[in-house]
Amino acid sequence: MNKAELRKTWDNIYQQELPDGFKAIQSVPGVVVGIHSVIDGLKRIDPAQIEAILAADPELADAALAAAQGESLPSEIHTPKDFIMGLFSSFSRGKALQLMVREESAFNWMLNNIGYDFPRMGGTSGNMANSLASLGFPLMVYAHPLTEELADLFVKSPNLKVLAEDGRLNSPSEAAQGAGVKALHMIVEYTTGDSITVKGRTITTPRSNRFIAAWNPVNNKLQIDPTWKSNFLKNADQFSHFVVSGFHILSENYPDGTTYADYLKPVADFLLQLRDTHPALRLHYEFASIASANIRKGIVDEILPRVHSLGLNEVELGAILYNVGADREAVAVQREEGAAAVMEGLDRLMRHTGLQRIQLHDLGYYLTFTRPGYAPQTTTRKGLVLAATLAASRTATGKVGTRSEIEEGLHFTYTDAGLRRGEDIARFIGQPEFAVTGMGVWNDWQVTYLPTRVVPKPVLTVGLGDLISASAFVAGSPA
Repeated sequence: MNKAELRKTWDNIYQQELPDGFKAIQSVPGVVVGIHSVIDGLKRIDPAQIEAILAADPELADAALAAAQGESLPSEIHTPKDFIMGLFSSFSRGKALQLMVREESAFNWMLNNIGYDFPRMGGTSGNMANSLASLGFPLMVYAHPLTEELADLFVKSPNLKVLAEDGRLNSPSEAAQGAGVKALHMIVEYTTGDSITVKGRTITTPRSNRFIAAWNPVNNKLQIDPTWKSNFLKNADQFSHFVVSGFHILSENYPDGTTYADYLKPVADFLLQLRDTHPALRLHYEFASIASANIRKGIVDEILPRVHSLGLNEVELGAILYNVGADREAVAVQREEGAAAVMEGLDRLMRHTGLQRIQLHDLGYYLTFTRPGYAPQTTTRKGLVLAATLAASRTATGKVGTRSEIEEGLHFTYTDAGLRRGEDIARFIGQPEFAVTGMGVWNDWQVTYLPTRVVPKPVLTVGLGDLISASAFVAGSPA
């Protein structure tokens, strides 16, 4: 089958299954997203501004070149040099990267020298809430502390609620307490072809993406408010799905002598209690860029055994494979050695964690592994179709709109690389029909693939992975 015929085949699948995806989410009892909502400061990269900063400070210029050449990165941002290295590592590769800012002096340098263009809702939970609210199902978001500034950034939708201290579900504006910006994540976005010249060398980014420098001292221990825990345990039977995220803001060590392990365990215990008392609730953990191998290992050991589903991208897959002892597979994924590397990596991760479902999203395609009995593959594929159409529409317009506006996402086409990935998987598993159906069985897993529609000139990419994983999980995981 040639590429034109393959595109037509997938167009037909999208057209046939998108209505079923909308139907699936209309019957969802309720979705909870937690544990991290924050204010984002969006910054469209200004090459001239960055060049001027580097020209005035040779040490920062050297750091930029070192990062672009692949020198090891700091795990967190303590100085302006750390920020520059993170920015140029991300920019030179076109790969998403997030680093936490741990020193207020570094944060102030970022504000004074880089700044941001405008504030918007941020954090994995906040992004999911604002993107999913227009889909209409009951939705509750965890946001603590919920100041007036943060509450004002949530979309005004009657189905979007927070769990107030008195145990009632209220709108964010009704539940807000006090004023102030307690945390801010700076999002530096760049577009394919953007170039920055450093000491006579021009560095051009190969694709659109973003670098996130996150200042969040108020939540960096990821401690869930005890009152919220108690109230949610009483109200959880109202909901069918819980998307858990935000662990990338943890530090390995804190000034008070505690470590990440002191804060992972209570969250894990809460998730276990939640599953014991509400066994019908489906739980999904959304991964993020986490530089610390120790924290990633803690998530593998403490959090993944308490959830049903995991969402991540290829970069994150390569990182977490080291934490399950799959070094060979990790290296293969990081070297981008193709379909075999990704398939074998996901196989190792499924076997080690015992998860029911893993969804990988990357530019051009999605790939989901599920255990038999978790959901019919047709249901999984419908969820992926919905997620891909939502993602294309939101990337092109900057929002998740009405159903007709979402359907505009069908007008974008697939990349050759995305289509080839399906053909490569089909050859790898020995099932030629996989390339045109996206459904097959390999080893012990149901394997579901979808080529995705790529927007050539994105308006907004921040939070896109959160939207993809959350919508595919909710629509593809029957309550």
